[in-house]
Amino acid sequence: MQFNSYIFIFVFLPVVLAGYLLLRKTRFANAFMLLASLYFYSVGAWWYLVPFFVTALLDFFVGQQIEGSNDENYRKRMLVISVVANLGLLSVFKYTGWLTADVSRWLAPLGIAMTPIALALPPAISFYTFQSMSYTIDIYRREFKPYRNVVDYLSFVSFFPHLVAGPIMRARDLLPQLARMRPLPSAATVSGALFMILFGLFQKTVLADNFGGMIESIQRMMANPGAALPPGMGLIFTYAFAFQIYCDFAAYSTIARGVARLFGVDLMRNFLTPYFSTNPSEFWTRWHISLSTWLRDYLYIPLGGNQHGSLMTMRNLMITMLLGGLWHGAGAFFIIWGFFHGLLLVLYRFAPIDQFLIRYLGRFGKFLAIVVFFHLVCVGWVFFRATPEQFWPIVNSIAALPGAVVGIFHQNSNYWDEVHAGHLPFFTVLIGTGKGFIGANWTFSVYSWGLLLFMIPAWVTDYLGWRRNCEFADLFHDMSWPLRALAILILIYGIVFFARREANEFIYFAF
Repeated sequence: MQFNSYIFIFVFLPVVLAGYLLLRKTRFANAFMLLASLYFYSVGAWWYLVPFFVTALLDFFVGQQIEGSNDENYRKRMLVISVVANLGLLSVFKYTGWLTADVSRWLAPLGIAMTPIALALPPAISFYTFQSMSYTIDIYRREFKPYRNVVDYLSFVSFFPHLVAGPIMRARDLLPQLARMRPLPSAATVSGALFMILFGLFQKTVLADNFGGMIESIQRMMANPGAALPPGMGLIFTYAFAFQIYCDFAAYSTIARGVARLFGVDLMRNFLTPYFSTNPSEFWTRWHISLSTWLRDYLYIPLGGNQHGSLMTMRNLMITMLLGGLWHGAGAFFIIWGFFHGLLLVLYRFAPIDQFLIRYLGRFGKFLAIVVFFHLVCVGWVFFRATPEQFWPIVNSIAALPGAVVGIFHQNSNYWDEVHAGHLPFFTVLIGTGKGFIGANWTFSVYSWGLLLFMIPAWVTDYLGWRRNCEFADLFHDMSWPLRALAILILIYGIVFFARREANEFIYFAF
């Protein structure tokens, strides 16, 4: 079920909230929430519940076994069973199609025919697998004690606001909240939660979906055999996807936090204005925070972290980011994306570009550091989003843009002669060149204005949050009531007039 669907907003959420409030003081509250969450998850297909229950029930049993034994070898064997089973199940669904397709291509020249195995990917499997694994790992580390009530445990794994696309919650943070009777949320909490939901819907339907529409149009241009992308359209593709994936994923997390607060539950923040980062380490403390902290605590630190010299630190960073790329999807470009971000972490560790810029240029240097790193992130997004067939048309289109600009300037060289002779002011050259560029690159110009239209609210809201070290939705309680009313009206009218009408699926549903 989609957060941005009418059925969720006007039927599912009100009904579940009413049912929870009626049962809140009874022992049936979590059973009701569990059934609602399972319905929310399986409304697309009932079989999604099969791998979900295999993962969840296995780890519930393993957690009991680990806690109940003082035999370290037995505890370790049980943990290995949990990790291998979880990663094995995830790998079967996520990577079988990719691997068998590659093998079939390798065997074809040898005259061996093989049909790739195509398995449908259950939504959220990457999220609930990591969440469930952290439960058994924390118990093994003696950092958390297992819960005996299976309904409470399943409610933790399946809690519908964050089930499909995170944040990835640890049992020690979420399970105690769900297992106890929670007080009714205050009026201030409810108003803040509703504003979060409204802002998340704005991010998704107005910003992310319109950026996505641009990308779809550019993909149709690349689908024509032999057609080259107009100069600069590759840049539009790159910027549009950078903002689409951010606004889309941040929207889901913001809506999830808002919905959870209506039920008296606090979910962790998953984003914190990541495009204002000056370096990759900062970026990964601001982007998909629940995943980056999971990889840090359960992979990077166990590998040794930064405790064993520079070479081992580089190795650990690269392994962590490569596996982070593979977590996102099956395909060589996801691995390249992870490798690229690993290289950025290594590069900035030994050549801190941001520190150099800030030290010598002050505030302007920090602005440059943000711009430089944002564009490095955009390079990675090309690998993340483009297919191998689309990659070079995008690169060639970006590379052709400077030549197109220079060509227009060259065509207007007579303007320069007039300027040097003192017959024309300099700005007329720029106007003439601009008109020439727009005429020669009409497609790029139209898409540029469209991109700018939706980038401005994305940048402005993030900038306001960045100044206060929070997300824009968290500023609600700091606003005066006239500002609150104005913000609500802008968001509502923005959705009414600019939202794409179809309920587009959230990007991270595919992971």
